[in-house]
Amino acid sequence: MSISDLPTRVIFFQVRDAKLKLQRLVEMAQTHFEKKDPFIIFVEDTKAQSFVDDLLWKLPETSFLPHSATDDTTKDLIAITKSKTNVNQARSAFNLCPTPLLLEGPLRLIYDFEDLTSPSKKELSSLRFDAYKHAHYLIEAVTA
Repeated sequence: MSISDLPTRVIFFQVRDAKLKLQRLVEMAQTHFEKKDPFIIFVEDTKAQSFVDDLLWKLPETSFLPHSATDDTTKDLIAITKSKTNVNQARSAFNLCPTPLLLEGPLRLIYDFEDLTSPSKKELSSLRFDAYKHAHYLIEAVTA
């Protein structure tokens, strides 16, 4: 069995506050960067793209994570994109969109939030969970 035959895994991080969301996002980006493993962060719009771009320049506090905020093809290890395309051919992604990340291609690991910060965000998390389940992705939950 080759890696392309394996089902995509989705790891849901259960979060109850915004600070923990930012911490998890930066931790995952840093982990993949240290392994030289291309990583992509999907965002909904320009405002979110700018926010995550600024975040990765500021955190971790002892350094920063080199990255690009682009909707075009890039060789950068970390990319932040509004497009629904895998701009850096990453196998690991963080989905910050309200919709599920159901892309064809090399993605093998998707991080997402089970967002308990508000009833509406909890509902969107539930809809994404159901879509991943329907797509036969392997789903794991991680509590804070």
